[in-house]
Amino acid sequence: MRRFEGKIVLVTGAASGIGKAVSKAFAAEGAHVLCTDIGAEVLDSVVSEICQTAGIAEGHTMDVTRKAEVHAVVGEAARRLGRLDVLVNNAGVSTMAPVVDLTEEEWNFNMDVNAKGVFLCSQAVLPYMIARGRGKIVNTASMASKIGAPFLAHYSASKFAVIGFTQALAREVAQHNINVNAVCPGFVATSMQDREVVWEGKLRGMSPEEVRADYIRQTPLGRLCQPEDVARTVLFLASDDADFVTGQGINVTGGTCSH
Repeated sequence: MRRFEGKIVLVTGAASGIGKAVSKAFAAEGAHVLCTDIGAEVLDSVVSEICQTAGIAEGHTMDVTRKAEVHAVVGEAARRLGRLDVLVNNAGVSTMAPVVDLTEEEWNFNMDVNAKGVFLCSQAVLPYMIARGRGKIVNTASMASKIGAPFLAHYSASKFAVIGFTQALAREVAQHNINVNAVCPGFVATSMQDREVVWEGKLRGMSPEEVRADYIRQTPLGRLCQPEDVARTVLFLASDDADFVTGQGINVTGGTCSH
């Protein structure tokens, strides 16, 4: 039997990158996946791709920074499907700048999506998990949640917040048999990285190709992290095999970050 047969899984930021890989992996393991993202068109493509491979998925446009919107989507899904077994808080954004040039808008943007979004989605889902006495929450943090990254001070701060929230919430809801963990990816080959290597290259006087080569050089296992690498770890943390794991930030970095 597939590990998530009949389970209801909600994934934020599901339209691309890690979120897309996570959604596809859960569907392949039998889950009914609620794919959410801010962009409807790309989201529809992901849902269609999953359904064409005999998976079960549905798409919902949702901005994780808007409380009313989050609670509406979560509430409707929980009432219609009867429960929510797993929440994957994956929606995330990044920009890059030295602190002296960092705008308040950039700071707020990163904090709102990366940290506040995790809070709002968890808050919306928790009553349903508490009522059932079971649930799994997996948050996407980052290697930058453990080692502050130059030009990403605001992003690092938002991801450090995710780890703190994960640890606190895990202790708070353990009595309800709810596990809360985080994954901390390293240099992941996604569209976000495609943008970041251009930004970082300009800041460091390097070409995007040189920046990406530097990422690989920093990784002991000698390659970039793939979204599927992260997805496999997310599924483990959401599975019965991780029933005694909570409050952790699991590195998926190829050895880059050992803390």
